[in-house]
Amino acid sequence: MTTAVQDIDLCVIGGGISGLALAAFASKHLSVCVLEKNSTVGGILQSTTLGSAVFDEAANGWLDSEPSVADLIDLIGCTSDITPANTDRATRFLFHHKTLHPLSPKLLMQASPLLSWLQKLRALRELVWSPTPINEPSMAEFMRRRFGEGVIDNFLAPMCAGIYADAPENISLRAAFPNLWNMATQGSILRQLFSRLRDKTRKHPHLTSLKMGTHQLCQNITTHLRQCGHSVLTDTPATHITYDNGWIIQTPNGNFRARSLALTCPAPAQTHLLDTVHPSIAMELSRIQYSPVAVVLQTFAKDDFTNPPSGFGALLSRAEQQSGLLGILFSSHLYPHRCPSDTIMTRSILGGSIAPEIVSTSDEHLQSLALQGHREAFDCPNLSPTNVRTIRWHRAIPRYSIGHWALQERIRTFHNTNPLIRLSGNHLFGVAVKDCIRIGYEHAQHFIHTVPPKS
Repeated sequence: MTTAVQDIDLCVIGGGISGLALAAFASKHLSVCVLEKNSTVGGILQSTTLGSAVFDEAANGWLDSEPSVADLIDLIGCTSDITPANTDRATRFLFHHKTLHPLSPKLLMQASPLLSWLQKLRALRELVWSPTPINEPSMAEFMRRRFGEGVIDNFLAPMCAGIYADAPENISLRAAFPNLWNMATQGSILRQLFSRLRDKTRKHPHLTSLKMGTHQLCQNITTHLRQCGHSVLTDTPATHITYDNGWIIQTPNGNFRARSLALTCPAPAQTHLLDTVHPSIAMELSRIQYSPVAVVLQTFAKDDFTNPPSGFGALLSRAEQQSGLLGILFSSHLYPHRCPSDTIMTRSILGGSIAPEIVSTSDEHLQSLALQGHREAFDCPNLSPTNVRTIRWHRAIPRYSIGHWALQERIRTFHNTNPLIRLSGNHLFGVAVKDCIRIGYEHAQHFIHTVPPKS
């Protein structure tokens, strides 16, 4: 039995990156306890080895454009482990008609099989005709009106599959891509993008991780919290919460009392915990759905490739997605130190809301689909992996469906009237690692200035 903590400032339920980041920032001024139901922290941010290669099972890093990420890494003392992704020949590809096509900002000005000249002219009309979006349009609705039908199948659908494993018709522009929404309200998006490309002083975001993958960040935060006298308890699920002059959190390992509470666990767990204390918010959270994803990790001998993959990876056009394969990440090019120099490592993403049924098929079936995609993309019909592993996430990526922005607004209103509780996690205000850390920082600052002092 774990000894119950009876007098803490902040209890964080959920030991993923959202909860750990919040706890780390708050721990500078408050006593903190993190409760995690699983035997390891990190949520879906896990890293694994396959042969001599180190893979990320989910997110492969974060963009370095968010200041709170640098603050967190500095706080926990792992600045020396920062590993920028390799940007040598950092091309992104589209797999279309069994061929890899490089994507470039200059695509609208060049001949390409991905867009006809009429489709390019329609897209370029956005420079002079850029209607302001209203309400909460889907990504497909917005992009079709701004740039025409031609950009949907070969550009928008692959991008949405790569980020959310979902189709653009299902995704809320305002909730899922708030920066794009803000640009759209200021006029032509193309004008703003071209202006940024011409600005030689502008720092472009860089994909970054730690030496041993994204899970190392979660491990280092946990170590830091424990060394500073705070608690991170695994195998300790919260089963019930009540409020009685402070939050009382029940677990199989004893009860915990805290002045303030942060729920950073997934939406279904938040729904369960809030069902009796805040039933209306619990009902809102119960509507959030997740896309299931299968990940196939593979290593190959570099000599087996005629042209070894270089660049960030390849997304698939809407026509190619029908197989269930959504994209292939070129992991050994991104982080070459994570495998031997004679090895190619790739990570294939399958399923999502586009082909959810495929995630429940056999490992052999998923691996054969991934391998067939490799053979076609790299024109290596006899290619075979030296090592392969399949990982399934049945709740991989939250779906930011139409109505999610309105939900975000209701959560913000709830926060305004309930200062001693905060809800976060990748299902609410951003799926990216940097977004989870940013929200963690904001909520930690709120608690630091709000939590009443010990009597």
